[in-house]
Amino acid sequence: MTRDMVLSEDLAQEAFVAYYRNKENISLNEATVKSYLYSAVKNSVLNWARHNKVQEKYWNLTPFNEQDELDLSHALIETEVITEIHKLVNELPPACQNIFRLSYFEGFSNQEISEQLNVSVNTIKTQKRRGLKHLQSKLNPEFFLTFLSIPFLL
Repeated sequence: MTRDMVLSEDLAQEAFVAYYRNKENISLNEATVKSYLYSAVKNSVLNWARHNKVQEKYWNLTPFNEQDELDLSHALIETEVITEIHKLVNELPPACQNIFRLSYFEGFSNQEISEQLNVSVNTIKTQKRRGLKHLQSKLNPEFFLTFLSIPFLL
């Protein structure tokens, strides 16, 4: 009925455990024991089938899926990382902060930042490198890797 050998064995084992726990209330007659075990297994299978129907109905009616929970976990981690990054960026010197924000938060290229701030591209690269070094030294290594993988920041 279950079409699953392991589940069937588990249900049968549960019937034996139930018998063992109630042994003093059940006659020692072999026919009675067989009848008790058969009924216990049959009821377990019916309960399992009923539970599966309820569970299947729930999953069909609920728009939630396992991916939603995973996405929520990723969003929470990403939020923690971004919060920590903003805190650390605020510790940078003002010029480095500005360049870091323009590059990583607003997505400007080195050339665009150079033209906007009227400084050399090498200065932009140096300031970005300093900012990344600061983040790498202060940020949890897993957070730093997450920071590097967040597309809207890079």
